[in-house]
Amino acid sequence: MRTVNNWGMTSQERKLVFPCDNYIKEYDPAFTLYRGITIKAPMSTVFKWVSQLRIAPYSYDWIDNHGRPSPNRLLSDLPPLANGQIVWNIFELIDFEIDRSITLRATPAGLMKYQLQDLVVSYLIYPQDNQTCRLLVKGLMKYRNNLAGRLAKYLMPGLDLIMMRKQFLRLKMLAEQQGEER
Repeated sequence: MRTVNNWGMTSQERKLVFPCDNYIKEYDPAFTLYRGITIKAPMSTVFKWVSQLRIAPYSYDWIDNHGRPSPNRLLSDLPPLANGQIVWNIFELIDFEIDRSITLRATPAGLMKYQLQDLVVSYLIYPQDNQTCRLLVKGLMKYRNNLAGRLAKYLMPGLDLIMMRKQFLRLKMLAEQQGEER
């Protein structure tokens, strides 16, 4: 049975093709999550913040960043995006399009941590106008067929919603603040 979990994304946006759709073709994922938020900032600004997910989760830092605060400013000394970069020690950057999208796939350590067989997530920045865009996320998951995997299947949607909602609200605040400073 396929589970769908949505926060903030319209039915039209859920019909969009996301880069993660290209990476899970051999099976129907057991779980699909959708997240969306409007940000009053240009796509390029939002992309810069999403790119910093490589170094910090921008969620609850005390949980998923070992207590280190996520930066509140854009860092200029980050290496350029490159496929194969490791994100938070549990994801690998597998695809990106500058100012448009970033796609991550769980590493073996990440899969084991969350009792998954596969997890691919795309962050897509969708334009509204020159100064406003939507940050959309689609995640495709397949759980392990064991007790821990079945338990994760029921717990993960709620936990993900709490964490990703915080992440989205922080990215929105930071991108909009940067736009006001210009």
